[in-house]
Parts: sequence; C-alpha cells; structure tokens
Amino acid sequence: MGVLPGITAGLIIGIIGGLINGVLVAYGGLSAFVATLATMTAYGGLSLLVTNGATIFGLPESFRRLGQGSLGPIPIPVFLMTFVVLIAWILLEQTTYGRRLYAIGGNPEASYLSGINIRVIKLFAFALSGLGAAFAGIVLTSRLFSAHPQAGNPFMLNAAAAVFLGMTVFREGEAHILGTLLGVLIMGVLGNGLNILGVNTYLQSILTGIIIILAVLISSLAKKAR
Repeated sequence: MGVLPGITAGLIIGIIGGLINGVLVAYGGLSAFVATLATMTAYGGLSLLVTNGATIFGLPESFRRLGQGSLGPIPIPVFLMTFVVLIAWILLEQTTYGRRLYAIGGNPEASYLSGINIRVIKLFAFALSGLGAAFAGIVLTSRLFSAHPQAGNPFMLNAAAAVFLGMTVFREGEAHILGTLLGVLIMGVLGNGLNILGVNTYLQSILTGIIIILAVLISSLAKKAR
C-alpha cells in the first residue's frame, strides 16, 4: 500500500472509531467519558493484537517528510497544526453546526426543545474527534518514523490538560479552540523545559495531573462566579 492510500485508510479507521463512540453516546445513552474510556481500552487491545505489541519499521521514506520535513525554517507539523486549528475555528465559531454544538454542551434540554437534532450533532462531533485523533497519530508515526500501538499514550493526559487550561482563559470556563491552542503551547513549552532541566518523567506526570486539577478547579470557580 502506498503512502496516500495508507494515510486515507488511517483517517477512515479513525472516523469509524469516532462513529462507534458517537453511537454509544447519542443512541446508547452512555456518558461520553464511559464510552470513550471503554472504546479506548478496546482499540488499544486490538492494536496490540494486530501488531503483537511490536514496533513496526520499514515505512516508506516519502512518509518521513510529513512529520520531519520543513518548508524553509518552519516544520511541516506546524503548518498542519495551523490548518487544523483554522478549520476547527471556522467550524465551531462561524457555522450553524458549531453554534448548535455549543448549545448542546451548555443546555441539552433547551437545545432539544428548540428543535436541534442532538443525536446527529453528537454523532458528527465524535466522528470529527476520531478523524482528528487519526490525523495526529499519522503525524506522530511520521515523526517517529515507526509505529507502535502505545506510542501516543503519553499524550492523552497532555491533551486533556491543554483543553482544561484553555477553558480557564476563554469564555469563563467553557471550551474554546483558541484557548485549547494556547493550552497546547503551554504544555509543550512546559514539557520541553522540564526535559531540558532533566526532570524525571514520573515527576512530569505528577505535574501534569496537578495542572489538570488546578485548571478544572479554576474553570469550575469561573462558572460559579457568573
């Protein structure tokens, strides 16, 4: 399989995984946390089963450029990040779908009474989430130029921390794409700084947990203060 078909297949699998989550939440009545935790465990086990827990090498050389290449002094992943943030901002802030998604997150009952198809909106949101996760996994695989089923595990807590950090900055405790971007930058600078200082990996995990607690606490207090 060539590079482009392989990337396309990876993105499609990500969308399917997201749709499964969406069906469990929107039509099965499961909470988003429980559904994603369960499927994360199942998907992780499936990936270990398929690869037998081994690292896959021998990827096409042209695939390396996606994660390790650059245009001038700027790495290609930076352009990819900018593109994703722009698309997400337009979708969430400039479209009817985005406004409806915010409405559902704020008050599902009122959204239902106003005629919004909550199930379809949620299903599409989970599909997009799966697409984003697959895209991030593809870029990470290119950066490492190898594939391991657990390569992305260290980034899960950081991703959550980035979202919660962004919630403390914008919209008084509500999620916001630009706030999430700021949270990602903060977590990236913090992680690089701790690595440069030689801080133990386990201690970094402790600090990440503390950051999440503080961010959620600040977000909760901001909502109560409104």
